[in-house]
Amino acid sequence: MIQTGNIEQCLQELGYAVVPVRGTSMWPLLKEGKTRVQVEAKEEKQVRKGDIVLYRRKDGTLVLHRIIKVEEDTFLVCGDHQWKQMEQVQEEQILAVAQGFFRNGHYIDEKTWWYRLYKKFWTGNLTVRRCCLAFLRLSGLEKI
Repeated sequence: MIQTGNIEQCLQELGYAVVPVRGTSMWPLLKEGKTRVQVEAKEEKQVRKGDIVLYRRKDGTLVLHRIIKVEEDTFLVCGDHQWKQMEQVQEEQILAVAQGFFRNGHYIDEKTWWYRLYKKFWTGNLTVRRCCLAFLRLSGLEKI
């Protein structure tokens, strides 16, 4: 279980935190037990479509999901492994924004060319995402 107090304390004291991935909602990019995400305190940073954000749900749960759409005063977020279950998030709920992630001992910055391409492709069309996820499930790659 993630100790949410520790994450928030790190964000306040250091300005960043490294968060373990729990669950499958951000698969295929982020995998439970294999990936840790480095998030930076939001503060005054502009949050954009495609960013992975750490936010607090109304029930207190901390969630890492990607911004799919920016509206006037809210954001629609969705896990990468989802194609229709979007959640509306207010700006004040967002605590931090992902800067990169660690997988297999390597750090991948959000500014790398392939990550930017993945982000644009994966947030561009949820129907395409649904087809890609179905293919991955049928091919057996989902279990890797």
